[in-house]
Amino acid sequence: MKGDEVRVHKKEFLTPSNWMVYQGSKNRLAKFLVPIIQKHIDDNNIKTYIEPMCGGANLIDKIKCDKRIGADINEELIALLKYAQIDNSLSIAPEVCTFEHYAEVREDRKLGTHKYSPEYIALIGYMASYGGRYFDGGYGRDSKGGRSIYNERLNNFKEQAPNLNDIEFMCCDYQNFSDYKNCVFYFDPPYKNTKQYSKQSIDYNSFYDFLRKLSENNIVLVSEYNMPDDFKCIWQKERKVLQKSDRVTGEKAIEKLFTVGEYYSEEANKWLIN
Repeated sequence: MKGDEVRVHKKEFLTPSNWMVYQGSKNRLAKFLVPIIQKHIDDNNIKTYIEPMCGGANLIDKIKCDKRIGADINEELIALLKYAQIDNSLSIAPEVCTFEHYAEVREDRKLGTHKYSPEYIALIGYMASYGGRYFDGGYGRDSKGGRSIYNERLNNFKEQAPNLNDIEFMCCDYQNFSDYKNCVFYFDPPYKNTKQYSKQSIDYNSFYDFLRKLSENNIVLVSEYNMPDDFKCIWQKERKVLQKSDRVTGEKAIEKLFTVGEYYSEEANKWLIN
């Protein structure tokens, strides 16, 4: 096996269609989270929905709201999402992505030689990296050699692309949204005490304070395993860990959705899964 080339086994990449593979993605939980988020939007006549840590846009693409804003600190990711909006067919994508090409693009990114555009680097990094770990887990390859992980992911992303068209994407830190009011915010941060896959280094205590302050004028929802006591869990579901981070693959974890602040609807209780 070449260098950090990784052969993956069948269950790890049996992914639903219409989504970008992204470490920490909530796509597998979307059928649970989207109705909860949507109800908060609809019941409160909210006109603006914001995800300051949108990642692969695997939730925001399913939300209905007059205005949707997706932001992330990763400028290459945002460049790719913006590119997909103007070229749903992703015509910059090569027909195949070999290990050698993957390694070449990764090296270009590492050295900053700018042979490839930010959106192209992101496309190769997310479509061809093991587990969607963006040049951090090696090159993904089917263990039996019969499938192209890159092409499957690329086709899925092409199907997702039209759903991104009217989203406003921004490259910025979550704190840039401190002055927004009357919005629904959904945060999906790198979970505390797990492997950090984001470029954004978070001071969690400052992050919690930011959410508290933001909730004075907005509805704030956040995914995590655990939050401080003043954050209320309104939904939870046990799931299996698919990739190593802080936990062993196959170990069970409990995904939770929290809210904070004066706003809390008792109606949310019906979503709680014990």
